Amino acid sequence: MNLPNPLRSDEWSQPIRIIAWATLASVALVAIMAGLGVVTSIISAQGPLLYALAGGWLLASLADAPIDWLVARGWTRTRAAFLVWIAGAVPVIVISVELAIAFAQSLGGIIAGPEPTASEVASMVERLSALIASVGLTVDLVPLATTIILAIRDGAATVQSNIAAIAAGAIGALGPLILAIGIGIILSANPAHLDSVDRLATRGRVRSAQRSRKILEVIVARFIGRHLALGLVYGVIVYVGATMAGADGLLAAVLGGIVMAIPSIGQGVAVLPPLLLALIAAGPYVLPGSIVIVLGWLLCATQLAPRLMNGVLRLSGTTVFIAGSAGGLVGGVLGAIFALPIVAAVAAIRRADTPTRTVNTKRTTKNKRR
Repeated sequence: MNLPNPLRSDEWSQPIRIIAWATLASVALVAIMAGLGVVTSIISAQGPLLYALAGGWLLASLADAPIDWLVARGWTRTRAAFLVWIAGAVPVIVISVELAIAFAQSLGGIIAGPEPTASEVASMVERLSALIASVGLTVDLVPLATTIILAIRDGAATVQSNIAAIAAGAIGALGPLILAIGIGIILSANPAHLDSVDRLATRGRVRSAQRSRKILEVIVARFIGRHLALGLVYGVIVYVGATMAGADGLLAAVLGGIVMAIPSIGQGVAVLPPLLLALIAAGPYVLPGSIVIVLGWLLCATQLAPRLMNGVLRLSGTTVFIAGSAGGLVGGVLGAIFALPIVAAVAAIRRADTPTRTVNTKRTTKNKRR
């Protein structure tokens, strides 16, 4: 029996060739998947470091505009970076301390007080029930409000019982946060470090890489900065409404503002934390305070947000939907948030490249004619 030479595939029969190629393709696929698994495990293991690097770059991008403004007015880069970072850090520290104190006080008040009776819950929702009845609807809000209040009390008790684990997790997160802040300060004071990365990564195409990175930085900084401005405006409105309702205005404002500032996914649910705090407080002006919160949320989500975002992304609605969905599937919440500015940056880079390519094409055509 003459067997074909195993090293010469042209001597094999067609079925054997198909089986061999299928086997090779399967082995290659398994090897690729195994390699991707190893890469994924390495990236997961270095997750805190990668998050710190990305966070430092984002913080430096946000600080670029005020630093450049000060440098243009005669400040040194180091002094400008120092002032901007200090000016940004002090309010964050003060608000964080005040938020922690307000959260602890509110948490203790929710748990320490006795469980509300049905009559007390009815008095809490009395004004809201009257408002609903004025438009011809009869809804018993007492069972729903009781369920919500009990769920909040249970959640608060769970948080208080696990406060040690929560504190340990917060302390563990301080390491990457401190590293991100340090990287951001270094990049703000010495932006040439990123130019060195461009030289290493692009092998000579430094100007193109610098221009592309600058476009990405500008779009990301504007995207995040305008969402922070949106959260700040909403936080001020919530502070007024929550104070009117008798709730802790600072706690409601910070929670509502933080949720509103989350790109893509925060605007729809930003009304819930301050509104719940206002309803639970059940002060004498809970109804007008709640109306202020809801109206502020509607104005910010439907009027202010589109105006602030206009001209930043320059993407169609379909592109926004596809990019946000794909980013969410691939990278979760962070992917859904940052997919939009990345896609917008790629589109802006392509738009910036188009005139140059057109000019080069015209010049080439003229030279050929000559």
